[in-house]
Amino acid sequence: MQKNYRQAGVGMLNAAPGTYLVHAYFDHNEIDVVRCNVIGWQVLADRRLTPLVVDPRAADDDKWTVIHPDGRVECSDGRTWKNEDCWLFEEKRDHRRAAA
Repeated sequence: MQKNYRQAGVGMLNAAPGTYLVHAYFDHNEIDVVRCNVIGWQVLADRRLTPLVVDPRAADDDKWTVIHPDGRVECSDGRTWKNEDCWLFEEKRDHRRAAA
């Protein structure tokens, strides 16, 4: 049995259908966006939210990014974008800067 050292939650909220946890992976000049359905939100003791997904490894990082049903993209550090294209533009720019 695998131990889980994640912080325990004090409550949960349902996620709106069409909410996805997303990760952008880069392979040379190609970008691959992996999506995972968010089924709910865990409320932590300090009132931060963590997305709940079926595959617990998908949300292992402290940093997460979600796409909401209305198209907005939101990151755990408070950054937001009006749509996925804007988010991907910034992700590509940050990846190019890191590679230089």
